[in-house]
Amino acid sequence: MFRGLIFLLTCFFSLPAFGQTEAKPKEIVTYKDHVAPILRKHCSNCHNPDKATSDLNVMTYQTLMAGGSSGEAIAVGSPDSSRLYKAIAHIDEPFMPPKSPKIPEAELAIIKKWIELGAPETAVSAAKNSTRKVELDLASVSSGKPDGPPPMPEKLEEVSLTHTSRPHPVTAMAASPWAPLLAVASHERILLYNTDDLKLIGALPFPERIPYVLKFSRNGKLLLAAGGRGADKGKVVLFEVASGKRLTEIGDESDVILAADISPNQKFVALGGPSKIVKVYDASTGELKHRMKKHTDWITAAEFSPDGNLLATGDRNGGAFLWEAETGGIVFTLGDHKEAISDLSWRADSQMLATSSEDGRVILWYAEDGFPTRTLNATSGGTPIRAPSTRGKPAGVLSVAYARDGLLATLGRDNTARLWKSDGNLLVKLEGFADTPSRVVFTHNSERVIAGDFTGKIRIWSVKDKQLVGELTTNP
Repeated sequence: MFRGLIFLLTCFFSLPAFGQTEAKPKEIVTYKDHVAPILRKHCSNCHNPDKATSDLNVMTYQTLMAGGSSGEAIAVGSPDSSRLYKAIAHIDEPFMPPKSPKIPEAELAIIKKWIELGAPETAVSAAKNSTRKVELDLASVSSGKPDGPPPMPEKLEEVSLTHTSRPHPVTAMAASPWAPLLAVASHERILLYNTDDLKLIGALPFPERIPYVLKFSRNGKLLLAAGGRGADKGKVVLFEVASGKRLTEIGDESDVILAADISPNQKFVALGGPSKIVKVYDASTGELKHRMKKHTDWITAAEFSPDGNLLATGDRNGGAFLWEAETGGIVFTLGDHKEAISDLSWRADSQMLATSSEDGRVILWYAEDGFPTRTLNATSGGTPIRAPSTRGKPAGVLSVAYARDGLLATLGRDNTARLWKSDGNLLVKLEGFADTPSRVVFTHNSERVIAGDFTGKIRIWSVKDKQLVGELTTNP
C-alpha cells in the first residue's frame, strides 16, 4: 500500500498543472537580425566607420561592443546601465538621435530586450565579445599553381532567385588563375561559366544586391565578391570555389563597396568605396587592421600585387597610390591621370602596374620607383569622339587586364577592345559591341580574352587567331 501511495504521488506531481501549456521556446533577439537595422536607420549618420562621433561606431557588433571615448556603450544584461540605451530612451543626456524625437517605443523595446538577453551577435553566438575565426586553409596558399587538379565548382546548391526580364549589366567579372572558370556578376547572384565549353556551371547567391567586384584568390580556391546597395549597405563575401560555400562576410559599410581584393597569402582583405578610405581587414577574424586616408574621391579600384608586398588603389578623381600591404604605409603617389581611375591590373612579376582612366589613357608604372614607363592612348587614338557623355574629351578606358604572359587587354567607351603586346605596342582591335563594354579578363591559360558590356552580353575571342568563339549572357 505504501508503495502504491508513493507511485500515485509521483504521477500527480509529474503531471502539468491544470490549464498549463508547454513552455515556449526562449525568444531570441540578436544584433544582426533585429538591432542592427534599427541602429542603421537612426544612428548611422553620426556613428559609422568613417564618422565615429565620440569614437563610437554602431555599424558592426564588434565596434559597438567595444564602446567609444566615454566607455562601454552596452552593459550586457542591464539596459539601465547601458549608455546607448539610456541615450536613445532619453533617460540620460545627451539624448540621441540629437535634436530629434525619441525613436519609436517598439524599437526601444527590441534593444532593451536584446541587452537583457545578453546582447548576442547572432542566434548561435555567445553573448558579449563573441568572436569568429574562419579557417581559410593558409597552409595551402601558394603564389603559383596549387597541387592537385585546379579548383572547380562541384555540386553547387540550387539558387532560387527572381528571374529578371532583362540581362543585368556586367558590373564585375573575374577568371580563375588556374581553372577554366569565369565568374560574372548578375542581379543578386554570381554566375559561374566554364570557359572551355562555355556552359553554365551554376550560380552563387549574393543577397547583398549587386556585385561590383569579383576576384579569385591567387590559388583559385576562393572567390571574393563585393558590392551592395548605394547609400544603404556594402559587404565583402568570400566563397569556397569547390563547394560554393559562403565562408565569411567582411566589412559592414553604410554604402556600396566599389573596390576590393584578397591578398595572395589570404591574410588580408582590402576594400574601398564612397567613404574615400581604404580599409584592410584580417580575413580570418574580420578585424579592421588599417584605415588609409589619402584619396580625395570615391575609391574605384584596388588590387594586391602578386607577390603580396603592395596594394594599389585608385579613385574617381584620378588619384592612385601604392601602399605597403602589411603595414598600410604609403609607398608612392601615382598622380598622372586627369580623370577617374576605372581599373588597375598587376603584371604577374609584380614589377609593372597598369592603370586605366576616363582620360582615355592606360599608364604602365614601374613598381620599384613609382614612375610611369609608358602611356597608351587606348581609345580612338586618344582623340575626342562625338558622344554627349564625353563632352569633347577622349573616350575613357573602362577596364584593363594583364595576362600571365604579359599581354595586355583594354576596353574603351569607343566600344572597342584592344590587345597590346608586352612592350606596349597595339596588337589588334576587337570591335562589334552594341553598347559600352565594361570589364575584360583573360582565361587561366591566356588563350582567350573575355569582355562584357552594359547590355549583359559577354564575348569570348581566341587570342591566337583573334576570332570570336562564343557569347554568353548574364540572364541565361
